[in-house]
Amino acid sequence: MITAAISRLSARRALPLALAITLASAPALAVDPPPARLVPGLPGGGGTDVAVIAVSLTFTALGTFVIHPSSTANVAPLDGLGHRDRDVTVGLATDLIVGIGGLGAIGVSLWGELDQGSRGWRSLRAPLILTEAAVVSIGIDSLIKNLGGVCRPRAWNDATATCDSTDPEDRRSFPSGHTVPLAALSGASLGMWLLPSGPRDPWAAGLFVATTALAFSNVGLRVAAGAHSWVDTTAAFGLGFSLGITTAALHVRRAPVTVAVSGSGLSLSGSW
Repeated sequence: MITAAISRLSARRALPLALAITLASAPALAVDPPPARLVPGLPGGGGTDVAVIAVSLTFTALGTFVIHPSSTANVAPLDGLGHRDRDVTVGLATDLIVGIGGLGAIGVSLWGELDQGSRGWRSLRAPLILTEAAVVSIGIDSLIKNLGGVCRPRAWNDATATCDSTDPEDRRSFPSGHTVPLAALSGASLGMWLLPSGPRDPWAAGLFVATTALAFSNVGLRVAAGAHSWVDTTAAFGLGFSLGITTAALHVRRAPVTVAVSGSGLSLSGSW
């Protein structure tokens, strides 16, 4: 039902709507919060981060090598535009964008940490958050791909209304795996800039702009390559961005709420 609703949105409306929803879901800054900074660890410490990454990689492996869509599925491209020819050159460009964007974002975040004086484990704070956001989004995306068995535009036959390819990968169109990790990096970068109530990471805003631009480029280029519909790429952007900013939010170490006497009553202070 969700897929059907998304497919009714035009490309012009779907992208702004996805971005608006994910931005609106960002945790609000607390009133009068104590200094806080993103730390390298979910609740429970670094072991939790390792577990999250391991589970995400397991999801990716299952979705890629073990679980496959039904070979009889004939779900048309979700934007209703039907077949589009494959463009190998554009497809290769999107591969490069993902690789350069991912490695570049992690490299910039590590440089930013070192430039701010972080050393040892602390220097891995931002790279860990970005890596975790990316692998979580890829893992979830990989499993979702197999639930609908949506045919890629390049493999769809308009005349017979069938998916001509027997390759399972051609039935894993929704959502776009080339868009979701870049969108996750975008969301995580925005989270690292907005969420801390203490000194902000000065490089995170620039990284947000860069990763968002790369994610938006793949939103269009994956469609031009014949690999995805507009629904696939815009939904992937919304999914990845949401997971990215959520990952950053989970790494904020908040001070507990305290109760204090205020005149004839009580007041609450802290961050939540």
